[in-house]
Amino acid sequence: MKVALLVALICIATTGRARWEQPDRVIAITIDDLPVVTGSVISDWATVTDRLLAALRGNGASAVGFVNESKLYTDRGLDSTRVALLEKWLAAGHELGNHTFAHRSANSTPLDEYLDGIARGEVVTRPLDERADRWLRYFRHPFLQAGRSLAYRRGVERFLTARGYTIAPVTVDNQEWVYARAYVVARERVDTALTRRIVADYLRHIDTMVAYSAGLSRTLFGREIPLVLLLHANELNADYLDTVLGRLRANGYRFATLERVLEDSAYRSTDTYVGPAGMSWLIRWALTRSVRIPNEPREEPYVQALLGQR
Repeated sequence: MKVALLVALICIATTGRARWEQPDRVIAITIDDLPVVTGSVISDWATVTDRLLAALRGNGASAVGFVNESKLYTDRGLDSTRVALLEKWLAAGHELGNHTFAHRSANSTPLDEYLDGIARGEVVTRPLDERADRWLRYFRHPFLQAGRSLAYRRGVERFLTARGYTIAPVTVDNQEWVYARAYVVARERVDTALTRRIVADYLRHIDTMVAYSAGLSRTLFGREIPLVLLLHANELNADYLDTVLGRLRANGYRFATLERVLEDSAYRSTDTYVGPAGMSWLIRWALTRSVRIPNEPREEPYVQALLGQR
């Protein structure tokens, strides 16, 4: 009897400790390149938008959607049906952010033109936000490139501050955009087996990148910080965002707003990186601290090879 009681107490203590040590896993969802990633997309823009919003709603997740306003225009000018897609995001309770007008790189765009792209990127979005009783407060760099020089970077930051923006960092970067292009190729070929393979590898890749980011955050901060996931408004996510979000929940993550995540002190860490690479802020912080960075997981070689065959 005494032995059984001792075993029971040990089990209770062990279980309690495991439960106590379980990290509070929090993640914010951000979706780039609204209304929809351009290119060869089989589904129409409205279908992509509706499926993304349904997946977010079904999983109780809020998001910030970052807009490229150049996509709102056709040869005939501003397209009201495309603007209406942004209104759907707001009506569903999400926020819109500025991703510049035409998604140009900070590495190759003169500073004055880059700043002009930021200003032009809010002409439609800011009034939409205001009519929905929100305000345009987040900016995301295209390609996550902040500039090759400190002077360039500081010039952008001053401009953003003057216009009331907060830079939206990314702490779960990934190769989703590569899988999305390969997915379109497979769908165009009507290759069911290849499509299934790409989807399965994509889902595993996101799982791996989230785990990689959580591990790097433990290295840098001694804990798992709230994360910011970068995805895009494309057909792959229209079809599988619900699965991605479900797998996150199964791994213990709960969804929070970008505002809530950025309240964490980790996001006030010093970042002195300047250079051509676009990358996760976790890696920026690691480089700033001269911390060794494990190699990031990448897409499978066949995915890149597939894109080269188009």
